[in-house]
Order: sequence, then C-alpha cells, then structure tokens
Amino acid sequence: MADLPPRFTADLESSLDVPASLAPSSDQQSTSSRSRRWDDPPEDEPLGPPENTTTMVFVKSVTVRAHVDFMQLTFTPSDSHLAAMVPKSTNARCVTPEGPFSLNTWHAATGQRLTSATSPLASHGLRLNGGFALKPGVADLIVACPFLIPAASSSYSESYGALMPRLEVYDLGRRERLLKQDLAIRAPVAWSPDGETLVGASPQDASRMVVVQLPKNKDGYVRTVATLMCHSDDVTQMAFLPLWESGGRALVSAGKDGFLRVTNVVTKRTLQKVEIGARAPATMMQVSKDGKLVVTVWGRDVVLWFLETGRVHNYNLNAIRVNEGWPLAVSPDCRYLACRNEEGFDVMDAQTGKFRGEFAWPGETITVAAFNSDGTRLAIGDHAGVLQLFEIITS
Repeated sequence: MADLPPRFTADLESSLDVPASLAPSSDQQSTSSRSRRWDDPPEDEPLGPPENTTTMVFVKSVTVRAHVDFMQLTFTPSDSHLAAMVPKSTNARCVTPEGPFSLNTWHAATGQRLTSATSPLASHGLRLNGGFALKPGVADLIVACPFLIPAASSSYSESYGALMPRLEVYDLGRRERLLKQDLAIRAPVAWSPDGETLVGASPQDASRMVVVQLPKNKDGYVRTVATLMCHSDDVTQMAFLPLWESGGRALVSAGKDGFLRVTNVVTKRTLQKVEIGARAPATMMQVSKDGKLVVTVWGRDVVLWFLETGRVHNYNLNAIRVNEGWPLAVSPDCRYLACRNEEGFDVMDAQTGKFRGEFAWPGETITVAAFNSDGTRLAIGDHAGVLQLFEIITS
C-alpha cells in the first residue's frame, strides 16, 4: 500500500472500519484501542449445528430368518402376529411389480412361522397381486387377498395374456378359506372398521375405487355397491376413518393426481380434500386412531393433514435430516416415522421431524418396517430375508 496515493490509502483504510451502527456494544468491545475491522476474528465462536439427541433405544427381542424378499410388512390388528407379502416360492425370480406374491405370517412373540392355507383351500395357493388387507378389530387372522389369474376362454387368441381379477378371504388361524369370488377389485385395498365393507382399486381403471359389501356368513356373496370416481389418476393409498369419528363409512385416499380426499362410500360425496402437489406419488399413508390426523409420505415430503381444522403441515426430509434417509413406515398412532439410512435405520418424530434414535444394521439393505399399534415394538426386514423385532424404550 506504500505505492498507492495517500488519498486512496486513507479511503481504503476507512472502508475497512466497522460502522458504529454495526459495532458490538461496550461490553463486547475488544480491549484493543483500534476499532474492529471486517476481517478480524469474532469475539466468540459461533455455535455449531445442534447434535442429534437420542431419546429412543432399540432392544432386540425376536429374530426370524425367512430367506425371502419382503415386499410389505404389517402387524395384525391384535399385534399377535406379523404378516408379510413375499414372492411365491414357485416364482421367486419374478421381476414384475404385480407379482404374483404370497403371504407369510409369524408369531410376534416367538417368531414361529404360521402355516398358511393349503392348496386344497386356495384355488391357486395363497396368492396376492400388489397387496392385502387384514380385517380390523378381531383376534382371528382374517385377510383379504385380491389377485389376478389367467382368463379362461374357449379361444386361445382371446385368452392369451388376459387376466381376470379374483378375491379370496382366508382365516389363517383356522386355515380356512371364507370367500372365493371373481370380482373386479385389486390392490390397494382397505377394510372398514366394522368389517362389513371392502374398498379396492378397479382393475380396468386404477383411478376408480370399487366398494363391495361383504357377506355376513360363509355361504354369502360379495355385492358391489358403489364405484367412487373422485380421482383423475391412479389411487396409490387408501384407509378408512374410524366409524365413531366419521359418523359413517368415510375413506381417505391418495392419488397420483396429487390429491388427498375423504369420501363417504355410502353417499359417494366428497367430505374433505386437499391438493398436495408433490413431485412423487404417495408411497405410504397412516390415519390416526382418533381419525383426526392423516400422515402421508410423497417422495421426500412428509405431509400432515389435520382433519378437524383442515390445516396442512409439511416438511422435506432433505431439509431437516442430518443424514440421508428413506421412509419405511409410520406408526399407527402417527407419532413415529422409521427411515432406512446407509448405516441401518432410525426413527424420528413424525410431526416435527425431530430425531429420536438410530440402530446400526449389520445385515443387508433394509426393505420394510412396521410398528405395532401403540408404537412400542418395531419390526425390520431386509433384502436377505432376516426379520428382526425390537422393543422400543423411550425417555
């Protein structure tokens, strides 16, 4: 700076001084006699990002080595068993997302495999395409299995490649088939809380939802009572509201059109709706037990819909997480969200995104997870077919 003109040197020195309005208060002034400059080190080091505080611990309780690739996992309504959709053993190399798949069930307390219905009871073995629905509120293991079978025809050219939808309902505990009927319904499917109504997507047009009335006895027939046409694109998630909350049969559905809707399946009228407008379709949905909150996951966005007030709150996982995570399951009480990460899995608060606890998984990549009804147990399954149950301890 010695080679610069005196006037330019004075102006440069003056520009480096901190203005009086931005200078620290008297109790923060440096002991140095000169005024602070912009490139001086700070008086106090700034605080770093908040650390993840662990408030949840996972304790291993049961291990199952099923040697299958889990596609869907859930606790039964009574929390007594775990049910998982897995590839059929006769078609383990199937690469289509439609399946066919089968259903495996284990005792949640011991991990013992529950023998499913035998082939004489099931027309094609225990078979699924895309998903299943467990009957709520009962101790028995009653499951609705929609699937597709090759259409029968006298003409080879007419039947080639054609598939026919079928619905079968099983009591897995008694190893008994309760219902078998060719019905235009497919997954996703949802069972009403009173067990009298089943809703599924239409095989012809997945944006339509077919409402069927189930028989009260084994010898009855299923009746199609309504078709809901409120979405403009495929429906990916559906679940019923509690009867005491909705005052009737109200169904919550999420579609690829970006809408969340509540529809009365009796009157076919829309009760509530909200447009999410996410980049990805909803991959999971959970309705709270009191029917006041719906938690959905749309790609990287978690959306909370408070039905009483209509308020919608959302957050992006990339913005709130320290490490990258992929959502696996929402607890039935809508308190927790389990995510897979590159080290294992972790659980966060579903409403705030706050970290709760993590576990280093030593096995293969985790594919599925499920909470029990009160959020005190967590089941984790990986690509190698290892199923691990954890007891959740919270502070």
